[in-house]
Amino acid sequence: MADTLVFRLTNRVANPVLLRLLRSPAGRWLGRRLAVLRYTGVRTGRPYELVVLYARSGPTVWIAVGGAEHKSWWRNLAAPADVVLWLAGERLPARAVAVEGRWQPDEARRGLTAFVAQVPMAARGLGVRDPADAAQVSAAAGKVVLVRADLAA
Repeated sequence: MADTLVFRLTNRVANPVLLRLLRSPAGRWLGRRLAVLRYTGVRTGRPYELVVLYARSGPTVWIAVGGAEHKSWWRNLAAPADVVLWLAGERLPARAVAVEGRWQPDEARRGLTAFVAQVPMAARGLGVRDPADAAQVSAAAGKVVLVRADLAA
C-alpha cells in the first residue's frame, strides 16, 4: 500500500514538476544526474517523456532501468530508436537501445561500470555493493537493464 502511494505521488506530482524544470534553464543545476527522455511508443506512435537517472561517458549516455521487470517503457527501445534527451537543460538528439544484461552481458557490464562510477548512490539498488569489485559488477550486469543512448554528432 505504501509503495503504491509513493509510486502515485512520484508519477502524478513530482515527475510533472521535474519534467518542466529539467527542460528549463533550472535544468542546468538539476540535470547533473536527472534527465528527461522523450521516446516514441512502438505500438501507439505517441511521444512519451519521463525523468531518468543517467551517467554520461563521452558521447554515450547510460540510463539504468530500476525495477525493469515491473516497467515496460524500456521495451520501446528493444530496437534502436531516435530519442531526445534533455541533459543539464540542453536538448540533445540521440539514438537509444535497451541493453538487457542476460542477453548482452559485456555491453551491460560496460554500461553498469560507467553508471555506478558516476552515480555511486544507485549501485546498491542495482545489485553492486562495491563498485570497485569487478566480479560484483559482472554478476550484477547479467541482471540489469540499461538504455544506451548515443548522442548525435
